[in-house]
Amino acid sequence: MTESRAWLLHFAGGLKAAVGLHEMSQVLISPTLFEIPTTPYYSSDVLIFQNRILPVLNISNMLLANKKTIIVTTRVIGVAVYQHESTEFSQYASMYLDGMPENIMVNDNQICDLPKEQKYWEPFALSCFSYHETAIPIIDLAYLFSEEFNAIKHRA
Repeated sequence: MTESRAWLLHFAGGLKAAVGLHEMSQVLISPTLFEIPTTPYYSSDVLIFQNRILPVLNISNMLLANKKTIIVTTRVIGVAVYQHESTEFSQYASMYLDGMPENIMVNDNQICDLPKEQKYWEPFALSCFSYHETAIPIIDLAYLFSEEFNAIKHRA
């Protein structure tokens, strides 16, 4: 049985997802954010991180936009690292979190299907596992922050 470490991420609105242990670079508490006008409602803030300007993704607003706008009440920002191809340089991305990520262990016996009521994760969920009787999607960060996905999202 293969067991791996992962970060369980909590988002506003009760959403949860996971990323691999090496994909969460840092967690920033109350960083200085700058609002950018005329940007998508789910990514209107940016932060300066290691001399880079990073948009801050509000995953809850992006996924649940048809239900209501989720107000982020915490100032916890997760800085993730990913690569589109293994030969490319690492890229950084940031997202609002609803609290600190949890370091968890996941094994092959926990694999499950993404439930129908969570199909909004489907475009960028690599897989799904059960954790404390909750289905947790594993986010494909490279696709979530790709030009391809964002072009599709802007058309939607």
